Amino acid sequence: MPTFSHQLNQRLRSAVANAAAEKGVELPGEVSIFVTPATDPRFGDYQTNVAMMLGKRLKTNPRDFAGEVIEAFDGEGLTENPEIAGPGFINFRLTTTALAERLSVVASNDRLGVEQVQNPETIVIDFSAPNVAKPMHVGHIRGTIIGDCLSRVARFLGHHVITDNHIGDW
Repeated sequence: MPTFSHQLNQRLRSAVANAAAEKGVELPGEVSIFVTPATDPRFGDYQTNVAMMLGKRLKTNPRDFAGEVIEAFDGEGLTENPEIAGPGFINFRLTTTALAERLSVVASNDRLGVEQVQNPETIVIDFSAPNVAKPMHVGHIRGTIIGDCLSRVARFLGHHVITDNHIGDW
């Protein structure tokens, strides 16, 4: 299942291309058009500064271009109406319906929507290496816990994991 950011990126690319075409301008090939998670929840769930990046290249006011991108943006079933902030940021807020549908799909999946890797690798994890000539203490458990967590995550992703608890060479 595609992530929200992947879906937004596709729709944003289409909207930016359409907005540029309306101006009779072709987008430069090297332009990166993408959303990022919002840094502050007050601004929504995702945001982009693509209008500010392209404003100069397209010889237009970034805030005006952001408005044109929003007009061309199709958020049907995914986002509420995007908003312009500051000099041309575009903020996106996911709909509660989209969030509820995704949560329902993830909750009904044994793997919680996490796919296994395409090319599994063999990973060796050494949990801890306490010096047997010195007293043990709670800090020695930290490496073991971290190692166990990493091995469980790697196995869940489909990797072959070899674990070792090396006790030193005393």
